[in-house]
Amino acid sequence: MTTETVNILVVGDDEEACTYLARMLSAKDWQTDIAWIGSKALELARKNAYDAIVFDYRRPGLDGAEICRRIRESQPHARNVLMTGTQNIDTVYRVVEAGVDRILGKPVDPKELVRVLEEQLDRDVMISQKGELP
Repeated sequence: MTTETVNILVVGDDEEACTYLARMLSAKDWQTDIAWIGSKALELARKNAYDAIVFDYRRPGLDGAEICRRIRESQPHARNVLMTGTQNIDTVYRVVEAGVDRILGKPVDPKELVRVLEEQLDRDVMISQKGELP
């Protein structure tokens, strides 16, 4: 993985869980912002560039697919990791169509989330260095 600063946005409506995940990600020396509502996530994404966005599917207001779709428009390079307890085919189709790179079932193991983010971020480094996937 690159030595540049990694910026991650965590979006979820469970304040305690988001804060815990942000602490875990910060322990990797990754800069982490948290948004508890969709409009705040969109506002942060307009102001800041993110390498990855971790978000929950079910949320009041904008669901995870819509948040992903809107952020993807301005930040197409960002890796999108969805956390969901709802893994039916309609949900999977909506989020994949919106641009989600990985789906993690809830409850999410924080170590698994870190591993997935490292994998996704390393994938981007390989693409930029070689111009293609290995």
